[in-house]
Amino acid sequence: MDKDAFIMQLRQMIEIKEKISELLMNVNCCPDNSLLEALFHGMALDAKKHSEIFKGLLDRAQGMNKAIEEERKEAILASVNKVLELEWNVKNQTRNVIDRISDDKTKRILTTILGDIQRHEITLKDLQSFSEEMSVDQEKIIDKIWKYSIKFDDEEEQG
Repeated sequence: MDKDAFIMQLRQMIEIKEKISELLMNVNCCPDNSLLEALFHGMALDAKKHSEIFKGLLDRAQGMNKAIEEERKEAILASVNKVLELEWNVKNQTRNVIDRISDDKTKRILTTILGDIQRHEITLKDLQSFSEEMSVDQEKIIDKIWKYSIKFDDEEEQG
């Protein structure tokens, strides 16, 4: 895929995900059922998150991302470590509840949440790694990572 096609595809995906988020936020199906409302709202937030990640990838493809300053990096890493600790706690509690309840609908919802938590742990570990690699102290490495890590067909033809 060449760079222009990649950028165009990202823009289309951003537009679609923003529309999905808007539609789900406006469902308002059951104001008296907080569980259904939360499930729809959660899906809307996921769509919004995906849109924002696509925007970040678009910025990356266009060379707009900058390195993280060292003091910010330390604060980021401290926050990520605390969140990992809290997620670990909630993961264990969720597993405990799943093992002890008999209601299948509740188990399915909690199992979905458990899957989210496990994906969050992977993402948080990736964020730790990205934050380490993307600091000002690593700026020369960053230039290589951000400028050359996404290989496009048109760049390979030039090189």
